[in-house]
Amino acid sequence: MARTKHKKLKEVVSFENVFDFNSGNTEEELLNKFDNTNTVSLEIGCGEGDYTISLAKLFPKRNFIGIDFKGARIYIGAKKALGENIPNALFLWINAEKLPEFFKNTKIEEIFITFPEPHVKRRSERKRLISPKFLEIYKNILIPGANIHLKTDDEFLYNYAMKVLTKVKAKILFNTDDLYSQTQLDEIKAIKTRYEKYYLTEGRKIKYIEFVLS
Repeated sequence: MARTKHKKLKEVVSFENVFDFNSGNTEEELLNKFDNTNTVSLEIGCGEGDYTISLAKLFPKRNFIGIDFKGARIYIGAKKALGENIPNALFLWINAEKLPEFFKNTKIEEIFITFPEPHVKRRSERKRLISPKFLEIYKNILIPGANIHLKTDDEFLYNYAMKVLTKVKAKILFNTDDLYSQTQLDEIKAIKTRYEKYYLTEGRKIKYIEFVLS
């Protein structure tokens, strides 16, 4: 297993659609790879990149970047995007805390946070991608009024997010603790990742919040 991970890490940095903050890749290099002036959106904690790739296919005139702090996770999505020739899907190996250091000149149109680690222990609150600390980070890189989406199967994280968003006076555009009980879903909310399909077979309820930071 460790050998496979090491092989993926070695290979992923050679992919033309993967950029590594710690290796010195820059915002300019990444944007030049898109070779257009279209808007940029992020999937934070992209894992295998299912959501990033699905969004890129749905909206070919928008640019999408899958963000993850583990290169081995990015490997599968990046390889798939290359194999399917999806030019508007790129991947960035970076800790989300460093995003303002990377995106210095670009304002992000939209952020998607899909199935993040809930970090249920109280001392781990600052690691939650929906904590006040991370909301401030997103605020620094977003276009004013931009939408943020949280999708999770974790009840604790959903309830925590609702409390935090109420406290910071975020404008909640949509929320549900059972997404697929809704009769009409737009094409973004209807995207299902590989792991999400597995969660559904286990009977888990998918929760969703779409909001704007004030």
